[in-house]
Parts: sequence; structure tokens; C-alpha cells
Amino acid sequence: MKEFFLKSDILFGTATAATQIEGGDRNSNWYHWGLKGRIKNNDNSYVSADHYNRYKEDIKLMKDLNQQTYRMSIEWSRIEPEKGVFDENGLKHYRNEIKELIDNNIIPLVTLHHFSCPQWFQNLGGWENEKSPEYFLRFTKKVIEYIGDLVSEYCTINEPNVLATGSYIDGDFPPGKKDDVKAYFRASKNLILAHLKSYKAIHQIRDEKSFKGETKVGIAHHIAYLDINSKNPVVRISRKFMNYSFHTLFEKGMIEGKLCFPLGKGYPEGEGLYCDFGGINYYARHVIEPTINPGLLFGKLTVQKNLAQNRYNDLGWEIYPEGLYKVVQEFYSKYKLPIYITENGIADSDDSRRARFIFDHLEQVNNLIENGIPVERYYHWSLIDNLEWHEGYKPRFGLIEVNYKNQKRTIRNSGLFYKEIVEKNGVTKEMIEKYLCEN
Repeated sequence: MKEFFLKSDILFGTATAATQIEGGDRNSNWYHWGLKGRIKNNDNSYVSADHYNRYKEDIKLMKDLNQQTYRMSIEWSRIEPEKGVFDENGLKHYRNEIKELIDNNIIPLVTLHHFSCPQWFQNLGGWENEKSPEYFLRFTKKVIEYIGDLVSEYCTINEPNVLATGSYIDGDFPPGKKDDVKAYFRASKNLILAHLKSYKAIHQIRDEKSFKGETKVGIAHHIAYLDINSKNPVVRISRKFMNYSFHTLFEKGMIEGKLCFPLGKGYPEGEGLYCDFGGINYYARHVIEPTINPGLLFGKLTVQKNLAQNRYNDLGWEIYPEGLYKVVQEFYSKYKLPIYITENGIADSDDSRRARFIFDHLEQVNNLIENGIPVERYYHWSLIDNLEWHEGYKPRFGLIEVNYKNQKRTIRNSGLFYKEIVEKNGVTKEMIEKYLCEN
């Protein structure tokens, strides 16, 4: 390991999602999903880390960790708990939280949809409903009119490809459909349309009201590095199918505004560019192995076998830092957008691999910058421990440990390492000796 310093004005921060950390909300589809026993260990989003009541404490911890920016989400079910009924208290809460960030010199990047939605929306068919883009647009407009003077940067939708896959292929997210390809594509189309409409609305509202700051709108796009370890030509074809349905359809739709087969054709909101930055979430490499199942596109996702134990996280995902460089380089070659690493992190309950994970991935970020790719933001996932969706509370992603029994926060050693990285805009030899020698 060698020291390095980032030769740019990159901003460092952390990311969270409302449903995963706030607690106390009975109107979201994930609360009802937990009531059905669909979250491991019978966990439920109602408990969580109580961030809704403790946001000032958590923002102070952000400040203590030298955070320069924070990616947060707004819970739709708190703003519109019933169809067409908006809660002023919910709006006021998020405005106050955002003002607290700004008062602490932390730049907010606000995500409008991070996997969860109101239960009334789910009852109407969720993202399969052809009216879903209009419902989401109404919510978007309400939020921007309320906080648009404070926030200039937004992610409309987090990981639409993961949301559609979890909801309609894997069956781990509500409504729990499994291998329903038609539902997957219906929802994918509506998620794309929702982004396109909201992108235009956010720019229009902020322009009309002459709000300060350059308006930047994008998505947080999950890009998995798909690899193969077989010479079987069917596996190569399978990788192309997977890349197309999981990556390309959403990139073409949400960045270029173009609906591609089988979602449709043409430009429903007009030709143009519908992202002002490339938001990229990266976690792992997936290896495709051959299968005879046509429903799996003749390939199944696995991980690289027989690696050292420290090459996997607690969920069994492979730690593959080189993949971050590869996916960002490929994305930038296509779109030439400023890059925000909107998520990158590790489930590591004993905090034995996180510091090295951060070092290795930021080393790849530094390589990207040195090769002329403008990585402007890095958001580590996550600030604090959280509900890892259907996996429950067992996975620990936080730089800060949360004791869910008493809600005590404790900064992990990796959090202190990240704090020094922000302070020095890189990693010194002394930091390597202090935090990484045993790793």
C-alpha cells in the first residue's frame, strides 16, 4: 500500500435512505412488508435507528467526521400518507433537517425515491400502474416547491434496476412477485417516465422561482460489474442480455430519454439529456455461470469462488475494487457526465475490512481522476447502521455503529480513518500504519 492524494476538488460524504434509518413510519410499503414477516428475523422498519428524532445528533456526528456533503432521502409516505393528502409536518421536518445540514456547512444531495413508497401507492399496483409516473410527479413538485430554495442537487430515483429486480424478479421487495418478466418491464418503463417528468419539473420550478445555485438532477444508478469464468458462448450472450436489461435500458431511458425494446420506442418527453451528473452505486463483481433455465437468460449470478475470506463482505459479496474503475470508465466513455459515486460500502459487522475497503476503492477513484475522469463526489454507504431491506438489521454498513436497544452511536475505527481522509484529501503513510497495517 502506498500513500496517495486526490488531485481534485472532490467532495467526500456519506449516504443513507429514510426508510432504513428513520423509524416511526407506519404508512410505507416497507412497514407493511415487515408486518407480513418478509424481512429476516421478523425485523421491521418501524424500529430502525430513530434518525427521524435524532437527526441533529447524527448531523453533529457528520460534522465530527469532517463530512462535506450528505446524500439523504425524503420518505414519500411521510409527505403524502394518503393519496392526494399532504402532511405539512412531514414537509417541515425535512426542511428543518436540510437547514441543519446547511448550518453545519454540509451540502445536501436529496433523493426523492429510495425503494420505499406509500402503502396506498403500493395498493394501486405500485410501479406497474400506468398512472404511477404522474403520482410521483405530483409528489416531486410538492417537495421541490417546499425545499427547492435550500437544495439544488437531487437524485430522483435510487437504483431503479435493483428496485424492479427485487420487486418483480427476486421477490424480496414488495409486492414480492417472482420471475414476472412482464411486470419487470412495465415497472421499468414507468420508473423511467417518472424520472423524465420529474427531471423537467425540478428544473422548471427552480428556474421559475429563481432559486439560487446550479440545478443538478440525476439518478443513483446501480452498476454491477458482470464477469464470466466460462468459455461457453451462451454465457457471453447471457451477459449481454443481463447488461441490456439491468443497465442499458435504464441508461438509455433515464439519461438519453429514449425508450428501447421491449419498453417502447422514441422519446416520450422529447430528445435531450436528462441527467446532469452520473450517479453511480458500486458494490461488487458478479460472476455469470451457465444454466439451462431460459428464465434466467441461460446464466445465473454467482460470486468468484475460493477467494480469501477477507475478499467477501458479510453478505457474501465479493470485494472487487477494480470493478469500480471499470464501470465508471465505461460509463464516462458513453456519457461524459461529471461522476458522483453515490454509494460504495461494505457489510462488515466487526469493522475488520472496512478501512481497507475504503482505501482500495478510493485508490481506484484517484486512478480515475488521474486519467481525466471527473469524479466530483464520493458518498460512502453508510453513515450509520441501518435496515438492509429484506436482510434486516444484521448487516452492518455504518461508519458509525448503532446499538438498536438504546440507540447509542459509536464511531467505528473505519469512521475515524475516513475522517482523516477527508481532512488530508488522501491517505498518508502514517494513516496506513495507523489504520491498515493489521489488514
